[in-house]
Amino acid sequence: MLCAFPDPYPGELVYSICARFQERVQYPSLRSTVEDLFQTKNAIAIFDLPSRLDRLVKGLHPSSCYTADYFIDNHTLLRFYSPFLPLERLKLIRSEMCGNNGSKIHARLGIVAGSIEMPLYLRYCPLCVQEDKEKFGECYWHREHQLSGVEVCPVHGMFLEKSHVSTHNRRHIYEFTSAEQATQQVSPHPVDPFNPCHKILLQIARDVKWLLNDCRIVPGEDVLYQNYRCAVMSNSEWVTKAGRVRVQELLKAVKNFYPDEVLERLQCPINQQIRDNWLVQLVRLTKRFHHPLRHLLLIQFLRYRASEFFEIKKVAMPFGSSPWYCLNPTCKHYKAPVIEQCQITYNQENYQPVGIFACSCGFIYCRNGPDKSPEDAFRYCRVRYYGSVWQESLKAFWSDASLTLKQIGERLGVDYKTVLRQADKLHLSFPRPNTRATATEMCPSLKSSPISYNCMPDTLESYHKQWLEVMAANPEMGRTQLRNQAYTIYAQLYKYDREWLKKHLPPRRTNNATLNVEWESRDAQTVEAVKVAFERILEEGERPTWISRTAISNSLGHPASSWVKKYLNKLPQTTKVLEELAESKEEFAVRRIQWAAQMFRQENVRPQRWQLVRRAGLRKQVRELPLVTEAIVNVLESFKAIDTVSQTDP
Repeated sequence: MLCAFPDPYPGELVYSICARFQERVQYPSLRSTVEDLFQTKNAIAIFDLPSRLDRLVKGLHPSSCYTADYFIDNHTLLRFYSPFLPLERLKLIRSEMCGNNGSKIHARLGIVAGSIEMPLYLRYCPLCVQEDKEKFGECYWHREHQLSGVEVCPVHGMFLEKSHVSTHNRRHIYEFTSAEQATQQVSPHPVDPFNPCHKILLQIARDVKWLLNDCRIVPGEDVLYQNYRCAVMSNSEWVTKAGRVRVQELLKAVKNFYPDEVLERLQCPINQQIRDNWLVQLVRLTKRFHHPLRHLLLIQFLRYRASEFFEIKKVAMPFGSSPWYCLNPTCKHYKAPVIEQCQITYNQENYQPVGIFACSCGFIYCRNGPDKSPEDAFRYCRVRYYGSVWQESLKAFWSDASLTLKQIGERLGVDYKTVLRQADKLHLSFPRPNTRATATEMCPSLKSSPISYNCMPDTLESYHKQWLEVMAANPEMGRTQLRNQAYTIYAQLYKYDREWLKKHLPPRRTNNATLNVEWESRDAQTVEAVKVAFERILEEGERPTWISRTAISNSLGHPASSWVKKYLNKLPQTTKVLEELAESKEEFAVRRIQWAAQMFRQENVRPQRWQLVRRAGLRKQVRELPLVTEAIVNVLESFKAIDTVSQTDP
């Protein structure tokens, strides 16, 4: 039972609560603290989205009122992601945080594969630290300070300070470090209320605080899309008359609203030459998860606060709300509200909405909108597909000699010409039992007229010449850019002389969605960043940390960390420096021996072999390696030499 478990402070991370518990109990081993908290040897210290919370709650005092859901909602970062997740995935993540296997939580949120990295170190606001000590007698880690995109304190408007506590502490996975140990008294740096960049950062921090503390809804991706569309449609410059989003105009507006330095700082740059950038994906309803920070940037651009955006009233749908009616007279659901989805397109001539409705019987019909009366729900303008149920009824009526074409049409809800056309498509027998005429003779409109695509040779030659001139004037353009540049010429050639056009197009670009990157420049930048990270790892922490390639990569800031992890094959100098600086396990063991020896010298202690080995933390298979054995012997000999010199000194 965790009798010494502290009560959580407002907005405190579970990590911070566990760190204060660790300070209280003062176990000799960090792992013992983790085992006591989570009743297992497999748990580790995770700062943002911990798992095994059911085990933690089970170990609390019986009189405790805390639950796993309470900790998730009030003391982890999940509430920041919740409004932008599908409900089923959110339920799955919550169950994994309560359960014993949380290895997939970050992957389900897109944090692992995403381009927005979590802060490398826990952060704090100097004024929050001061207020916490005055109010509670100690400070703690606030959850709203630990999220990507939060650069300032939403309460005090001060820039956050970095601590030395790593958020990816893979070397000390059982260690909880309290804010009391890691924060320092520094002068606060307030935001400038007249600086537009600072105002943007402050608003994002406030929106994040609202998501964490006050947002209680999970609207789902469809509602988010509708809200975005409603906000975008309010500006006629961003939409066509047909109701489509003018993506390029929207991109330009966002680029003008946000300075490049802000977008780079928030790891959300917008490259207009990449067609499928994150902003385009947000307004086009792609079925992928987007980092909440990108949602907040779009929401702020649309002149909303997060609290206002989720309360946008739905725009009246041109065909009402679901369900809609099946209008197939031969279906058992005729005039019953059974259709759940309506696809809306727009007429290119008058820009009015067109609804497409599909019933499970296969009957698909269209209706021009918007609906002006309840009776409009029972009409349609055109049938796209009659479906198997309707067709089987036609076959049955067709073979019934007692029915005339007019009677068949009345039962099927169409005129006699439509009956004949559909019968011809189904290859039904002619003549019918009560007539000798064929379908074509009875309905001349069934005769198909051949369609010919001809163009005058002189006109075609003119198009050839104009197209070649456009290509010569724009040699750097690809196929799509040329098509957009001379759309009419392209369309005519595509229609009348497609083979010639194919032969006179520039080669396909294998990577036309990505800018040419100066990898040599990035390589040079990354080399310097790797050297700085190497020195930082050497100096940080009380005990040595293994300087592996992974450790250096994780210690790099953005964007160097992403370059090394994803594009190392394009950074030859960086690869070379990493190979030179990264330690083998044997070299790391030797450095730990030297560190242990230095500690003993500072304590004025001559260690025995077993003491040196224990302090250096060497396993049996490691200390038997040749270089390690030699290092142990040399260190012990150095202590003997010091003793000898001390004895000979007068």
